[in-house]
Amino acid sequence: MATTGSDIPEQNDRIELTGEVIEKEEPKYVRIRRRHQTFERWFERQSDLLANREESDSVSDSDNEEERLRQRIIRRKEDDDDDDDDDDDEVHHKLTLRKIAKRNAYITARDALEVKQSAISEPRDYQSELFECATERNIIAVLDTGSGKTLIACMLIKHILEKELDRRETGQNKRIAFFLVNSVTLVFQQASVISVNVPFKVAKFCGQMGVDYWDKGTWDKYYEENDIFVMTADILYNCLTFGYLSLDQACLLVFDECHHAKAGHVFLRIMKEFYRDLDPDDRPRVFGMTASPVDAKVDVRNAAQLLESAMNAEIRTTRNLALLRAGVARPAERIMYYNPSAHTDMTELYLKLHRQFGNLDISLKKIFLFAREAAVDLGPWCADEIWHLILKGVNTKRPRYGLPLETEVSSEEKEKKELEEEVMAEVRQILTDHKFSPPSLDPAHLSDKVLSLLEFVARSYKNAKANIKCIIFVERRYTAWILYNLLRQLAPFGCKPGVLTGHGETSMVDLSMAFREQSILLYNFRHNKVNCLVATSVAEEGLDMPDCNLIIRFDNCRTMIQYVQSRGRARQSSSVYIHMAERNNLQTLRSLSENTQNEQQMRDFCEQLPQDRILEGLDDQPMISSAKDDGLLYVEQLSGARISLGSSLMVLANYVSALPHDGYASPRPIFHFRKDGGFYVCTITMPATSGILNMQGQRRLSKSLAKRDAAFRLVISLRQENLIDPHFCPYRIKKIRLRETKKKEISADKTNIYPIRSADFWKPVPFETTIDDVMHTVKEVKLYLTVFNLPKHVGRYRPLCFLSRKPHPHYYSLPLFVDGEYIPVECKVFSDPLTVTIARMSDLARYTVRLFHDVFNKLFDEDMRKFPYYLAPYSISTGGIDWDLVDIAKNLGDPLIKWNVRPDPQFWLGKFIVDERNRNRRFELREILTELDEDSPIPSWYPASLKHASIKCYTYGTNYLKGRESDKLNQPVYASKRILHGQNFLKASAEQEGDRSADAAVIPGPFYVSTVDATTMWTTKLLPSIMFHIESCVQAMELCSVLDISGVNLKSMVEAITVESAHLDMNYERLEVLGDAFLKASTSIALYIEVPQGDEYSYHIKRLNLICNQNMYETALDIKLYEYLRATPFSRRAWYPDQLTLLNSTKSVQRVKQHVLGDKSLADVCEAVIGASLLEGLDQAVHAVTQIVRSEDHRFHSWRGYSAAYVIPDYQKEPGSAADRKFAEEISDIVGYRFKSPLLIRSAFTHSSCSRGIPSYQRLEFLGDALFELLCVQFVYNKYPEADPQYLTEHKMPMVSNKFLGYLSVKLGLYRYLDYISSHLPYAIQEYVETLNFEEESAAQEKKEQVWMNLDVPKPLADCIEATLGAVLIDSDFDLSEVQSFFDRLVRPYFEDFSPYETYVSNHPTTLLAQLCSDVSCNDWKIQCREFKVNGQQVVLSAVQIHGRIIGSGEGVTIKNARFDASKNALKRLRDDESLLQKLCTCKADHNGGDLGKYLGNLNLDHA
Repeated sequence: MATTGSDIPEQNDRIELTGEVIEKEEPKYVRIRRRHQTFERWFERQSDLLANREESDSVSDSDNEEERLRQRIIRRKEDDDDDDDDDDDEVHHKLTLRKIAKRNAYITARDALEVKQSAISEPRDYQSELFECATERNIIAVLDTGSGKTLIACMLIKHILEKELDRRETGQNKRIAFFLVNSVTLVFQQASVISVNVPFKVAKFCGQMGVDYWDKGTWDKYYEENDIFVMTADILYNCLTFGYLSLDQACLLVFDECHHAKAGHVFLRIMKEFYRDLDPDDRPRVFGMTASPVDAKVDVRNAAQLLESAMNAEIRTTRNLALLRAGVARPAERIMYYNPSAHTDMTELYLKLHRQFGNLDISLKKIFLFAREAAVDLGPWCADEIWHLILKGVNTKRPRYGLPLETEVSSEEKEKKELEEEVMAEVRQILTDHKFSPPSLDPAHLSDKVLSLLEFVARSYKNAKANIKCIIFVERRYTAWILYNLLRQLAPFGCKPGVLTGHGETSMVDLSMAFREQSILLYNFRHNKVNCLVATSVAEEGLDMPDCNLIIRFDNCRTMIQYVQSRGRARQSSSVYIHMAERNNLQTLRSLSENTQNEQQMRDFCEQLPQDRILEGLDDQPMISSAKDDGLLYVEQLSGARISLGSSLMVLANYVSALPHDGYASPRPIFHFRKDGGFYVCTITMPATSGILNMQGQRRLSKSLAKRDAAFRLVISLRQENLIDPHFCPYRIKKIRLRETKKKEISADKTNIYPIRSADFWKPVPFETTIDDVMHTVKEVKLYLTVFNLPKHVGRYRPLCFLSRKPHPHYYSLPLFVDGEYIPVECKVFSDPLTVTIARMSDLARYTVRLFHDVFNKLFDEDMRKFPYYLAPYSISTGGIDWDLVDIAKNLGDPLIKWNVRPDPQFWLGKFIVDERNRNRRFELREILTELDEDSPIPSWYPASLKHASIKCYTYGTNYLKGRESDKLNQPVYASKRILHGQNFLKASAEQEGDRSADAAVIPGPFYVSTVDATTMWTTKLLPSIMFHIESCVQAMELCSVLDISGVNLKSMVEAITVESAHLDMNYERLEVLGDAFLKASTSIALYIEVPQGDEYSYHIKRLNLICNQNMYETALDIKLYEYLRATPFSRRAWYPDQLTLLNSTKSVQRVKQHVLGDKSLADVCEAVIGASLLEGLDQAVHAVTQIVRSEDHRFHSWRGYSAAYVIPDYQKEPGSAADRKFAEEISDIVGYRFKSPLLIRSAFTHSSCSRGIPSYQRLEFLGDALFELLCVQFVYNKYPEADPQYLTEHKMPMVSNKFLGYLSVKLGLYRYLDYISSHLPYAIQEYVETLNFEEESAAQEKKEQVWMNLDVPKPLADCIEATLGAVLIDSDFDLSEVQSFFDRLVRPYFEDFSPYETYVSNHPTTLLAQLCSDVSCNDWKIQCREFKVNGQQVVLSAVQIHGRIIGSGEGVTIKNARFDASKNALKRLRDDESLLQKLCTCKADHNGGDLGKYLGNLNLDHA
């Protein structure tokens, strides 16, 4: 939720937009500080708003409760007064009828104002008590439509089948549950509901499946494979009759709409013919459901007694059905009057057809009858429309059964059929020739009844302030189709009509609807693609209809139960229920009055039931304390707070409201009562997230007192366990201020100047020496050797020896790029030291100095004691230093070898030469150019020297030859390669010498021959880049030592400490993504182990303190991480050893001593170090986490340490019941891992609303969430080895999204095992499953992919997948390979090909926002989040800031959701105001407004 657009909301709004446009001249440090303050102020205000909202919610709840209590008292008082004066009641009734009669016949949409549907998030007391009654005896639950009878049935089925599993373990035969319904539609609907709510196998049966042709073997197979049969009652009756099934195979019979059990109905026949013949001990439990025990105009008491006898069950209900309105809204009832019809004549078409065919005894008789009635009741146009329907539908009859029916036809029937076909051909021809007129609102065409309906519907939809969802009930299918066609053709404003009829066939035209057609229609009705339904009685009972706010009875109810059921469809608050009545028609008014009176009689009957058969409905009773119990008091010594029976429930409610929960079920205690003589004992079952799960009170005289007594004792226990504070307030219910919950963040913009250390590796230390025994002087020293070799270019590059005083780390193959070609430098590290004499040490020092002097023009002092390392040529033959070349280099060059000293052209060929006058001019002589001489002009293929007149001029320089241009030097011309100044060979894109500018033609006159051979020179030329890598390796090695991390791959560690500002082809960012995921996973595991009683929210806060950037940053400062980072780009001037004295320059070699780093970069590198450790193994990664987080909450140094520290809770050790073991087996079959602890995996599917004496899935979900993210990150990390971190994050998003996890839960069937006590959640799950199936079927036809990406999923479906993953880890004794197998088996196949998800990735709002800012070169934008807790629920606020201005904000239950919402709202605002970004952004002055507008206009925010 966020505010968007240009308007600034009021101060009391939920979200504010703040900030001003930053002026361009404002200093950067001021901008950064003020932007940070803008976020802080904004989040501070939101914290206050959240606290106010929490208080207002609490006050509102309290006020509402007081108002309800006041209204109850008033009603009671009024009831008492009414009992004293029946005459007044009659007068009042008459006056009311007169007022209604005077009203205008038409009612506007003001009677159906905006509605806020409040779903019951958990079973109410009456549902729980009915469930408990049903577990003990046969009952008939009499509750209003929409009051949750099916939920009670599901709870009962689940309970009895779990008990049945225990029974089977004793060796008794299998028994199953039967759910019996009246229609095919209800078979599929109720099977869907049950499969969502009950974790047992469900089979559904209807006549269309051809069950009449099945044998006993087929039924036996279904019986063995399933636990629940959902079927029409006729099918069960037939199976019982033929002996395919028997009732002793049933443990439960559920009768839906059991009021039908009378006369010859199949419900009654099953009970009389089969149920009563069973031994009472073998009879299954019976549970009947109905909104009324009667469905006809009969005596209520007698009908109810007959129903009880027929069902062998007792009626159970509330004392007053009106009390259910607290959970089920009741609509306001109105009467819409219409004038009597003025139409009496038949239409011309009717008369024409009747003259020819009216006397024939065929199916047309019924059509003529309806057309005659329609002409009067509906109007002439409607009467003709029935013939139009026949013309369109006569050939559309569908086969009704899956198998063909082959029956013998008598000759008489055959003749009648042939006659009908001939007649219908003639009728069809007449209808084809007839011109049907379109409908119009002309009283000559339509009756006043139809016109009144159309005008009312039109006004309702036009004036509606909220979405109208309407059902128009009619008696006949013809009427339904005619009204539907009228609405469709006249198309009232905003009205989207649909028609719903039953399955049964009609004779002439098939106006029935197949189950699939009904399902599609209801789906469209649920999703507002249809918002006005014209329906027959099929919509009155059974079907899962969405809650409506407008019901119109076009045809009046014939029975009271029709009235009750159709009225129950208007379940939204402020709903309107319309009776259409003919003006001055006493029969119609009498019928309406009879229905009302019959309902009142039913209520009276309910009130007169025996006391033990009435639900007392404790949640409907005012909480008034009894004076005689006030002596029970508990006083807290620390605070003086006191609690009594009267206040115990309030304190308990405060505690429970603070428990973690989601939006599907608010935590609430469940009160169980049992009778103990004349007393009641209450046991409280607390939500699974409570610190105490159960508490039993003492015996009390009433349920109300027993309830408060148990609450009183529970509150005391909560205080003793320190679960509430000394003021009896839960610790987490207090207002949580920003400073208490603010995530520790550091600014991504903030930078500092940090020092760079010189690695200890280079510091001069005493040599490892051998002392002369006689002279007592140093005889030999020990050096450690590494050879740099370029095996791919052996001829050009000579291996180079690199010697140091300390042992080398095991260097990796160093990547270099020469002339754009990748050239790896292999590093051969010799573990044994090399023994060198003092004399040879001096030779090495001199050789190293010569290399630096000739190759880099740097002359250093030859004091060998100062050298951090030495260089020497390598001999392949000896496998060590090539001392011959060292000696040559030592002896040659004194004096210098010049052309006048040795004028031998062949000697100079291949030599490395240096210009004595300008040492920056160095060449390798490669070939003698005999076709050229010294005076030849520069050839065109040497472009760098073309400006010179001749080769001689280029070689000596024009100034040197001035006046001697004509002198003949007689020197050969050489093709040469110039050795340029130090270059960057670290990147393929760096400046290289592969172009022709380095080639030249020279003569040897001004040069001398270097003592260094050319192949060694070329290798040495790479030395700056090689040493950059070596320096990185050394720094990484020493950082590992500081962190006490061993066994980590050196290359990975170098990558981890390399910052993007170094401009290398690698940096820490990929590893940071990996390390961040492992850090989250490892700390989650540690908290799960160390804090076994924690809840999800406390875990989250603790983990936040461990993994937040601030904690990482503090660790980085503590270990001086900044000193080890490689953040400075390669410099050819700053790589030389700084311990040596430079002799040929007044400037000393200055290495870079400082670099600029972002504070967040330091935190990110910490995570990258963890990522590098993970690449080596779990033990190294766990140890790295401990070394970096530095907290007692994570004290582990190996992966097995988790297992060793885990204390197995008692519930995990228990074998569980038979139901638990079956549950574990079925889950194991699905996920492919065999669980050892049944109750552990049961816990993974236990919602926080449910309590089984085991924890809810929240802890396991917290653990599994982190594990799943780690697995997904590892997957994309390995799948895309070259991808940047943003690409990895974007491709991780669809994998870890709740949308995918919810989809996976449905595909695997795991959603059926979710255990909860909620009225809203099952319907949310069922709707998601049905929508997914519908969309997938549609997508298959349209060749679309991955429809789940566009569907909102109930979060518990995703949670149970993550909790299962956590359970696999715990159950396998922390074997991560089992978790990986789970991922590879069930998740990985969906993402081997990522192409279907590219749309999801590219349309993520945060990705789009980043892309937009990048495209317009805006670098000053950010998204920040803060976490709060309100009313026990975690709330995350997020804000998008561009150049100091907050332009979008969002809210969610997770950081991911809040960022998504904030980014989406920011994009919407930028799209609405295309100039806003140009006004705000000062990064680049030349924004292209046209292109920006086009870009924003193309944003697919709806898909995002």
